[in-house]
Amino acid sequence: MKKLDPAKLSIAFTDRSLCTRSATCVGVCPEKAISLDEDLYPVILDPDKCTECGLCAEICPGGKVDYGELTRITFGEKTKDPATFDGVVRETWMTHAADEGMRDRGAGGGVITALLWDLLKHGEVDGCIVTRMNPERPWLGEPFIARTYEDLLASQGSKYSIVPVNAIFQQVIEEGGTYAYAALPCQAHGFRVAAEKMPELKQRIACVVGLFCGGGLEPYLVPELLRTKGVRVADIRDFQFRGGDWPGKMRAIMKDGEVRDMHYSNYKDGAYNYIVGMYMPRRCATCLDGSCEFGDVAVSDAWTRDADGNYKFPRHSRVLARTTRGVELLKRAIERGTLVGHDLADDPNFAAQTHHLQTKRKGLNAPLRIERQARKGLRVPQVDRVCPEASFKERMTERIVSFFLWLGTISWVRYPLIKILTSKAAIPLIHLRQFLKRRKYKKRKQAAAKRQG
Repeated sequence: MKKLDPAKLSIAFTDRSLCTRSATCVGVCPEKAISLDEDLYPVILDPDKCTECGLCAEICPGGKVDYGELTRITFGEKTKDPATFDGVVRETWMTHAADEGMRDRGAGGGVITALLWDLLKHGEVDGCIVTRMNPERPWLGEPFIARTYEDLLASQGSKYSIVPVNAIFQQVIEEGGTYAYAALPCQAHGFRVAAEKMPELKQRIACVVGLFCGGGLEPYLVPELLRTKGVRVADIRDFQFRGGDWPGKMRAIMKDGEVRDMHYSNYKDGAYNYIVGMYMPRRCATCLDGSCEFGDVAVSDAWTRDADGNYKFPRHSRVLARTTRGVELLKRAIERGTLVGHDLADDPNFAAQTHHLQTKRKGLNAPLRIERQARKGLRVPQVDRVCPEASFKERMTERIVSFFLWLGTISWVRYPLIKILTSKAAIPLIHLRQFLKRRKYKKRKQAAAKRQG
């Protein structure tokens, strides 16, 4: 059996902890030599099929992220790093789908689906690269090409577990046509570099609709959550990460139609906050891009609150138009009535949020973690960004978060802890969280009134 040179392969073949599991290497391999194992890591089952062309190593978004080069590819020049969480932004809108059915089904007002549908129904693309829960194995997500309105509806809803979206590049190249592409940050990183190396891929994908990302979740999350509730994976027909009324909650849809909630309260106040810490992969914890900086547009939930702490835009999403193409597709969707939009340029509540985001890049946790792990001699992603100055409190926060991430890697600790946090025993924690939020906004309102007085 032929022995392969690791230097000519993607990072997973030398260090899985740095692999994003975006499956970019699978999607670009000219020999189709790379497949995925049950944990969604790339493997080569037949080394003789690999020609060691080195393409998968060159495009891999795991071991190295050259933000300067990605900026050049996306925006045409190596502009100065904006040093904000939001990245390069030309216009900012608060939007929701005009189609009420689409709006209700979506996690944040159905905006991504509506954007894609606008392109598809007007013939500007032949299909849309999206994700869904696998119909045969509904505890796992999968990529697919949506070609109809019904396909897009089937793709709606957040998929927080890892989905190897870029594996679909093989199908895109083989079938021809033009596509819109909904991507997470690491997936967009892989695509942008691959498209520079592969003109046929660049020609096929017309636009990138980026999704904000706080980190993926391990594929074994859903089976473990189901087990905490005594539910067999064989008995479900769907799993929703944010099902039901906005902002939604994790729940399983049984084959007989019964809905089984996986935790109490909702996405913002329920167990999801703890699940992220227990199931986030190590590579996600060292990602500096939380806002999909290299999409043509980037879409995030609208968590902006008013002075009383109430959500100002429920069932909406915030859309950042980054490129000329992004501005055009967003405005066309609004003009054609597919999206309902509100320009945020002069919104005082949003201005306050933007000021807050100026001070961080996905928080300081990720850059501090990279810096600390590198000092310890651990392998970390190579990035061309300098860690911002941090206070003692910020450094301690990173260490505490990292401790819980480490705990999540120990199954005999993780499982009983998650079982407790998704049970009635966690309800007091939910009430405490809600109380602290109300108190925070009350203090802010009082301070603002005092300044005005």
